[in-house]
Amino acid sequence: MRKLSLCSLIFLYSVCFTAAIDTASNILPAVDNAAQEVIIEEKSSLEIPVEKVPIPAPPLEEAVQEFKVIDIEVIDHDLIEYYKRQYLTDSAKKWLSGVMKAAAPYRAFVIKELQAHGLPLCLQYLPVIESNYKLTALSKSGAAGMWQFMKNSIAPFNIRVNDWMDERRDPWLSTTAAVRKLKENYTFFDDWYLALASYNAGLGAISRTIKSAGKSDYWYLADKGLLKNETRHYVPKFLAIAEILENHDYYGIEFPDPDLEHDDSVQFDEIVINQAIALDLLAEKTSLSSKLLAFYNPALYYGITPIESSYRLRLPKGTAVKAAAVIKTDSFSLMRYSMYTVKSGDTLYALSLHYGIGVSTIQKINNLSSTKIIIGQKILIPSFSETPEYQGNKPDETLRFDGSYIVQKSDTLWSIALAYDVQVEQLAQENNMTINDVLRIGSNLKVPIID
Repeated sequence: MRKLSLCSLIFLYSVCFTAAIDTASNILPAVDNAAQEVIIEEKSSLEIPVEKVPIPAPPLEEAVQEFKVIDIEVIDHDLIEYYKRQYLTDSAKKWLSGVMKAAAPYRAFVIKELQAHGLPLCLQYLPVIESNYKLTALSKSGAAGMWQFMKNSIAPFNIRVNDWMDERRDPWLSTTAAVRKLKENYTFFDDWYLALASYNAGLGAISRTIKSAGKSDYWYLADKGLLKNETRHYVPKFLAIAEILENHDYYGIEFPDPDLEHDDSVQFDEIVINQAIALDLLAEKTSLSSKLLAFYNPALYYGITPIESSYRLRLPKGTAVKAAAVIKTDSFSLMRYSMYTVKSGDTLYALSLHYGIGVSTIQKINNLSSTKIIIGQKILIPSFSETPEYQGNKPDETLRFDGSYIVQKSDTLWSIALAYDVQVEQLAQENNMTINDVLRIGSNLKVPIID
């Protein structure tokens, strides 16, 4: 029998693949129409219609890549298939690539923490759906950081939020807390689907749902509509994204792999300090990189360590001794202060609002035993900038879509969501759209205001 040439084989493959795509297009409209400049009138809905259609195949030249199975089972389920289709559109793959490039500085630590606790390594992709892997991510409900912790859930993990810092934005502390939380959930249920659902909805809420349903099966609870809609979609969305990202070469999604031994996220020193220190001044006096100091201490609102409590200062590897020596000899000079003269009508509360620091902080710095101050009294105020009258403002605790964006050519909801560090579903919901709606050039979208 005559052997076919390589060109003939490629031609036959392309013919068959084209026929399969034509068949699929008769079943359901194309998923990836986001590049078309068409007005869509359809409004968003909490319920997502799910239809059985084939997952888009990788390009021919990439089909030889080995497909990897993630370490949490991905079952055959309509919602998982839906999210695979959604995140394999061209726009979504660009979005995933951008998110994973943003994740690059922290992934090595996340992976090593998962390894240390014996958890599935695919959980490294959970921050993709939680925060786009952004440290400053803030939800409408007030959840913050890469792993989206609420203020009322951080106490067991020694994560602190005060006038000086929000440690939910610290990728090292929050990753350690998230891994511990996920491990506790899995230990309780002995089931990763339920453990993930509990990360989203809370262990108590899932336990109550199971007790009411009389069945400890995530997919049963999801299919019967016994979970809140967000949790029903949370697990299949994660599984789809995790499998896609684990096979990013297969699907043609580009992002860097971490160096588990040498990345900055796994190479650092720590020292405990008990005073307010401005990181930029510490960098000047030690010749350390101010950029690296900021990278290692992202929880600090103003780049200044707290005065009311101890702080574990993170430093570049091998610099702890030098930094500790400078801090010991130049403690007061490592903090900027301005002197304020009390005027008629002033109160400590008014000053604290103006300078963005707590009343207790002003009292502690000035050795004040009460909140009473008198006209002409000199008050020492920590200065958060070069200007003595600087007014510090803590980040808002809620995410508001008060800004506007005019749609440009080639924009998609995915690209705009990436630019504004928000989940694409949230952006769509705020604008009464569905996730794959296409945009009209010149139309106005509601977006968060970027500082």
